[in-house]
Amino acid sequence: MQGGKRKLSQWNIFVKKIYHEGKAKNSNYEFKQALADASKRKSEMGSMKSSSANTTSSKKSRKMNKSKGKRHMAMAMAGGTRKRRRH
Repeated sequence: MQGGKRKLSQWNIFVKKIYHEGKAKNSNYEFKQALADASKRKSEMGSMKSSSANTTSSKKSRKMNKSKGKRHMAMAMAGGTRKRRRH
C-alpha cells in the first residue's frame, strides 16, 4: 500500500535532472555530486527565484515553531517542571 506521495519541488526535479545527466556520462557519479553541481547551475532553473523571496523568512519561523513545539512536548511528558543540575 502506497501512501499519498508529495509533489517534488522544482529544486528536487532539477537535481534529479542533473543527476541523470551526470550518471549517463559517468557511472560513478553520485547524488551528492549532483547536489553540488545543481547548486552551481541553479540559474538554469528559471522561475524558482521569484517564489523563493518569501520562503526564507517563513522557513525560519517554521523552524522556530517546530523547536518550540518539541520543547513544550518534552516538558509535558516530563511532568511540566524542569530540574536544575547541581555540579
